[in-house]
Amino acid sequence: MRYLPIIGLFIPFLLSGQVGGSNGYQMANVVTNARTAALAGTSISINDGDISQFFENPAILDSVKKGSIFFTINPYFADVSSYTGAYAFEMKKLGVVAIGLNYLNFGSFDATDATGNLTGTFNANDYVLSLGKAHRLGPVVLGINLKLAHSSIENFSSTSVIGDIGGTFDVSKNWTLGMVFSNIGGVVSNYNELTKETIPFDVKVGTSFKPEYMPLKFTITTLNLVNRNVVNESDGQGRSNNQVDKVMRRVNFGVELLLSKNFQVLFGYNHKRKQELKLDEIGGGAGFSYGLMLGIKQFSVRFSRATYHAAGGTSFISVQTNLNDFKKIL
Repeated sequence: MRYLPIIGLFIPFLLSGQVGGSNGYQMANVVTNARTAALAGTSISINDGDISQFFENPAILDSVKKGSIFFTINPYFADVSSYTGAYAFEMKKLGVVAIGLNYLNFGSFDATDATGNLTGTFNANDYVLSLGKAHRLGPVVLGINLKLAHSSIENFSSTSVIGDIGGTFDVSKNWTLGMVFSNIGGVVSNYNELTKETIPFDVKVGTSFKPEYMPLKFTITTLNLVNRNVVNESDGQGRSNNQVDKVMRRVNFGVELLLSKNFQVLFGYNHKRKQELKLDEIGGGAGFSYGLMLGIKQFSVRFSRATYHAAGGTSFISVQTNLNDFKKIL
């Protein structure tokens, strides 16, 4: 019975749903930190005290110490930029709780009338405010994130209340399984009466493990498990749509090279991203990602680069520390 959760890695492939991309509030699926970006965009089973991972799975908060804080900046494409921050603090009777904010700024746009005359400018932005808590039951940890998501375009806005329910299972000291039901909830208000936004609900299952005598930590995550079809109609001709390809589109791979406590190298591969964004003639590196972690005194600094297209990719810079460490110094 101890290894029963492993079976869960394969059961979700039988689930059905709608094709990805048909939902609103994709802001809820934006990568929030450099470590996850380097590991192909998903990482729900890393419970080593990294507070940035609570956006992926609230259950990892069991390993996070109070006072942990981090910030990420992600200059996306064009004038779009993303900023994420989180802080863990202790509450009486509840223990360690984390609060986080992910803000996405789309920049400024020209506003015109019906004839095309310039009338001014307007802005568009999204944010997701998260509050998370975890509770351990032996080798099993359960966690929940409550999230308020808001999107605005000029004078139009939409709001939803959603949440994540996640869990981890410690198979051994160096082997963890994770599962998340992400973006459960509904829309409170739509942009207008004609627009009906939906929530991008998903189920993710993953595992992270480190072989005992190897300086490597592997992360494998399956996602899009409630979608029967993950092949978009817009995919160009000549791209494989066989059964192996369809399964691979649901799996992301990541590996961390643990050279020392203060220096690590990360790599990731996202097959779905590669198939959707590569050119018909060349891949251009789409789907691949990499990153570095540097420990500098009380700070952990991460840089990652994710390639989306032959035209380029996007970078992430994260800084993490614990405020309580500075109290010891002072």
